[in-house]
Amino acid sequence: MMIREIFVPLLGTSSDGGALDAALAIAESRQAQVTALVTLQHPMPLVTDFGYVPVEVDQRLLDEERRSAKERAQRARAQLERSAVPSEVRVTDAMALWSEETAAMQALHCDLSVVGKPGVGELDGSPRFSLTFRSLLMRSGRPVIIVPPDATLAIPARRVVLAWKPTPEAARALHESLPLLAGVAEVDVLVIEPQVAEGAYGEQPGADIARLLARHDIRAKVVVQPRMGLSTGDCLLRHVRETDADLLVMGGYGHSRVRDFVLGGATRGVLEELRLPVLMSH
Repeated sequence: MMIREIFVPLLGTSSDGGALDAALAIAESRQAQVTALVTLQHPMPLVTDFGYVPVEVDQRLLDEERRSAKERAQRARAQLERSAVPSEVRVTDAMALWSEETAAMQALHCDLSVVGKPGVGELDGSPRFSLTFRSLLMRSGRPVIIVPPDATLAIPARRVVLAWKPTPEAARALHESLPLLAGVAEVDVLVIEPQVAEGAYGEQPGADIARLLARHDIRAKVVVQPRMGLSTGDCLLRHVRETDADLLVMGGYGHSRVRDFVLGGATRGVLEELRLPVLMSH
């Protein structure tokens, strides 16, 4: 995959700056453009058995939201213009779509999305982040990089961890991360308690993927780890902490989102405790 257009939906939290910095770092290395989006969401009409019920619009509140959106766009432009990377900041009024749906629609026309994860104290931003991330991952057909608070995406990275299991989601994440692996000093293909069988990981779990990476001139080391009573997400986070990795690459939502929400799932576990940038694909 060639990266020529990077999309950054802005959430109106302190995480926006980190997402823009990460997008700029990638764009500078790949000669790509960065497109940021500020969405002003209007109230949607309620649908009942009797038809549409119009929602009363507070014009004063709407004007304030428009001023806030304009200010956020100006801050984003000022940050982007400090770089020579070609960039654009769009401000859209979402009339018929929720803001996360608007973001996913625009991400369809880009190669990669980057979104910032709000800090723990930014409670207002957390629901919007969750909705935006899921919408980007499930609806855009493009990989998503999540940048947590105070994290920096190094390009090229010093060490990348590829979470591998024989699933379409993991394979897509690996292939879509290839442009970011050029020049990486160390790549770990992490396999957690694999099932050695013809219909699972094969006789040598991770070996085929390491061989594929070698054909892309990427030297990778296969690391097989036991669970030791931990969840998959905890195993991934333990390894990236122990190796001081710069980037984690993994498939997102290998199970249904409902099951992941109720039971926990690796995607949810990693997002809750994330301390480094992660590229996910579905």
